[in-house]
Amino acid sequence: MLQLLLLAAAAAGALGQDLPPSCDKPVYCDSELLHHVQIARIFEDSKTFVDLHMLQDPEAILEEFNQLLNETKNPTKEQLREFVQKHFDSEGELEDWTPHDFNENPTFLQGIRDVKLRQFAKDIHNIWPTLGRKIKPHVFEKPERFSLIPMPNGFIIPGGRFKEIYYWDTYWIIEGLLIGGMKETAKGMIENLIDLLRKLGHIPNGSRWYYQERSQPPLLCAMVLLYIRETKDIQFLKANIDALEAELEYWLDSQIVSFEKDNSTHTLLRYYSPSKGPRPESYSEDYNEGLKYKSDDRKQEFYIDLKSAAESGWDFSSRWFVDDAGENSGNLTTIHTKEIIPVDLNSIFANALQNMANFQRLLNRPRRASHWAYLARQWRSNIEAVFWDEEDGIWYDYDMVNGKHRKYFYPSNVSPLWMGAVDKRLVRKHSARVLEYLKKSHGLDFPGGIPTSLIRSGEQWDFPNAWPPLVSVVVNALEALGTREGRKVAFNVAQTWVRACHKGFGENKQMFEKYDAEVPGKFGGGGEYTVQTGFGWTNGCVLEFLAKYGRQMTAEDGSSSTRDDIESEENEYNVDSKESNI
Repeated sequence: MLQLLLLAAAAAGALGQDLPPSCDKPVYCDSELLHHVQIARIFEDSKTFVDLHMLQDPEAILEEFNQLLNETKNPTKEQLREFVQKHFDSEGELEDWTPHDFNENPTFLQGIRDVKLRQFAKDIHNIWPTLGRKIKPHVFEKPERFSLIPMPNGFIIPGGRFKEIYYWDTYWIIEGLLIGGMKETAKGMIENLIDLLRKLGHIPNGSRWYYQERSQPPLLCAMVLLYIRETKDIQFLKANIDALEAELEYWLDSQIVSFEKDNSTHTLLRYYSPSKGPRPESYSEDYNEGLKYKSDDRKQEFYIDLKSAAESGWDFSSRWFVDDAGENSGNLTTIHTKEIIPVDLNSIFANALQNMANFQRLLNRPRRASHWAYLARQWRSNIEAVFWDEEDGIWYDYDMVNGKHRKYFYPSNVSPLWMGAVDKRLVRKHSARVLEYLKKSHGLDFPGGIPTSLIRSGEQWDFPNAWPPLVSVVVNALEALGTREGRKVAFNVAQTWVRACHKGFGENKQMFEKYDAEVPGKFGGGGEYTVQTGFGWTNGCVLEFLAKYGRQMTAEDGSSSTRDDIESEENEYNVDSKESNI
């Protein structure tokens, strides 16, 4: 099969050449120091070490560590701990920051009818200042000593162990900020991402150097669209249109792959992060898993697949598992991310292409607009040809090597609707089939939200975990069907989620990054680290639903709004389109 040959050639080429390290900062990405400290598990969480800052210049630290190696051959854990204590510090690179445009009583609260939910929305909105951070001056003065990449503006962190900007998290954070009237903070967040883009040539997974060689779902254009719609700030668009184009060119240059399906050749994107070695922030976990492979080439392929899955944001999930039969069973040893063409990545990219066409049109650049509009049409056509499964009536990821759809329930299956990556004629044609698929899947039947999958793999992006961005994807996809039934189901999904988060907040006084779909309000588990609190995209997602459905939504059954209220008022609220018209 042609796709097998293409993939084999690509893999051989990648492993046959000298792969780059995870970043250009050897202390954090490609050194004996990193290896010894992480393997010795000086810290319980591998991320802790690579987030420390250096007390001397990196060259001096590496030279002194080489001396230690020469003297000891293999330093003990205690020697390594003493070395780290001498040369590194955990004193933060960040200081607390309260956005100047924060208002304790934003106007959107007035549109929330239920008293309990109105208070809940206010409580969540009031979390933003607790997540506000600004980079300290000494990071700008000696940037070579930090893994944190300096950025010009204050920003909102996700929360917990995540003390930096993350690319795709920022989309839902910006949504929540704009709902609360925090336009300047949202603008600053986007400017930070653009600053990273100008420095690195792409937006990294997060604003740490050790994320340098991988990105995340390319939602920058979608963020800019949210901001422009709210502010009409065309000067901002004009000043940054070159950077937005550079982001799209990066994906077209680095992540594109051609393969055959149904006797036709298609070109789409995949997640692919070919750098050597384990992920620095999860070094010991990756290294120990890699010991299961005897071949160095196979071990390196494994590391690439892990990093590619991390680039997707779904780290980790059965979605990326491909066993010997081509199914999604197994564990991390069966991970083959780079062989899978993801429906959500390509939907996001199709939306970005159309956004770019519309941005250029807005700036009166018809030739550039035509160029990007042509690519957007091509991407939408390929999405329909590659991902749509006529038998099941849904879009699925595509397995290049086995030449077949990945026929499993994941919320990403409806992402073409979420991102407006389906021509309106096809939306009308598919709407009944998509609703039927979702109902038959039973993925919408859980009391605590929509699970990431229906497979209990132990990974955090699988059952029973429900993740806020995926709930948002499904709700907006259902709205995009443009039918009464679609809107009704979207409302029910959103209300179930808000009630679950409200219950969890009442019990824990915290918002979590993920929840348990089986138990309303219970935080999720699994994966490489404990559940994190905060939490940026959870706050944004709940605020999105409360702003959209606040007139109808209730904290519990039996409140003043009834199902009849919902049906009679369904046209009164404004649904924010994810399509690219401005």
